[in-house]
Order: sequence, then C-alpha cells, then structure tokens
Amino acid sequence: MTAVYDSVAYQTALSQAHASIKTVIQRRQLDPLRYIVEIDAGLPIFATRSTHHVRIAYNRFQVLSTETTIPHEWMLEQTGKGHEDFLLAVDEMVLALKGKIQAAGRPI
Repeated sequence: MTAVYDSVAYQTALSQAHASIKTVIQRRQLDPLRYIVEIDAGLPIFATRSTHHVRIAYNRFQVLSTETTIPHEWMLEQTGKGHEDFLLAVDEMVLALKGKIQAAGRPI
C-alpha cells in the first residue's frame, strides 16, 4: 500500500523542525538573529524527498556553517513532539558551529 502524501503534515513537520532548531539556538544563549536556519534550501517547497538537508549558518558566512542530511521519516517522527533525539542532534550541530565561530573570533 502506498502512503498518501499529506502536504499540510509535510509542511507542518518542516516548520516544527525549523522552530526546534531556533529553540536550541536560544537555549544555548546565542543570538537567534545572527543565525540562518535552512531546510532544503533552493528546492521546491512541496517536492517530496526521502532526506532533508539541514544547514545552520552564521550571518551568511559559508565557512561558518554546519549541515547534515536527515531522513524524512525520522524527521516526521521526531519534530514537534519534544523528542530528544532530534533536539540532541541539533544541539550537536549548534555546539560545533559555536566552536567554529569562536575560533574565527566572531561574536556569538
């Protein structure tokens, strides 16, 4: 049986993932206005995919960014429900980025 594509649930999951990443940035006491969160940047909004490309960048500096690929099904299961696995994965990304920013001598 083929799963039915639900565009609302799909976009809700992506929105919740984006909000979760911003929350982790704030919990780490970083200025959220200095960070850009992108999920599947440059791809059509409603195009279905099996993985999502997540990128967190500092003030549009290409070298001061961290990125990863997350399986779609895992993201749907993890986002918006307070699941710790997604938040821990994002927290590791934020801490890695924070280290890069500090090493570059930029304000965090």
